[in-house]
Amino acid sequence: MVTYQDIVTAVAATPFVVRGGFLVDTDTADTDAADTVPLTNGMPTRSVVIIGNVGGSIWPRFIAERTAGPDPLDRWTRELLWPIAAGLGASFVHPSDEPFQPFQRWAQRADDVWQSPIGLLIHGEHGLWHAYRGAFLFGHAIADLPAVGQGVSPCVGCADQPCLSTCPVDAFGVSDSGELSYEAATCRSHVASSAAPQCLSAGCAARCACPVNAHGRYERDQMEFHMAAFVGLATNAESE
Repeated sequence: MVTYQDIVTAVAATPFVVRGGFLVDTDTADTDAADTVPLTNGMPTRSVVIIGNVGGSIWPRFIAERTAGPDPLDRWTRELLWPIAAGLGASFVHPSDEPFQPFQRWAQRADDVWQSPIGLLIHGEHGLWHAYRGAFLFGHAIADLPAVGQGVSPCVGCADQPCLSTCPVDAFGVSDSGELSYEAATCRSHVASSAAPQCLSAGCAARCACPVNAHGRYERDQMEFHMAAFVGLATNAESE
């Protein structure tokens, strides 16, 4: 049986990192637990292991190996991770594959990450500078998955919440009941414009305002790549 450490070792040959995992109870009626996880090689999935990046770890190699054509990061990610999944006997799911999978919910079960006031998942060490690039689905229960549920969101006790006050068009908000709101159209309109601050070239002003792991922010060219994709192509994929 493949172990979690086997997966970590296999993925180490790439610039991606393993971001934890969770077990799927195929016998439960709890839809949150079952999460409609796709089958693995025609059989019920028992384990989901998340693959992603932290900081700019993937960027130098992606730039060196990038090829022409649409969705270059997605294609490059699949080219690197699909063969590893196959070699481990797993199925591979990418965030932009249809039907779209609930990657953010999966991530919250796989690792200690929490929804930030601007909707992005925040990590205690990596802050907002990380992403999910795929998942390996296994037909057996992986026994050595890392424990989760031990941490506390760094947003707890952040009284200033600079992420909410920095957005130039007030696209983000929190209601009295704690519900998050996000004006996507307003946000995209600003990013696509030349108005200051220029979130297209410098990155989302609200995201950059978070003090957690400020030194681990994406470099400017990586920021611009992601923001340009955000403006040019709306997607239901939950990867960032």
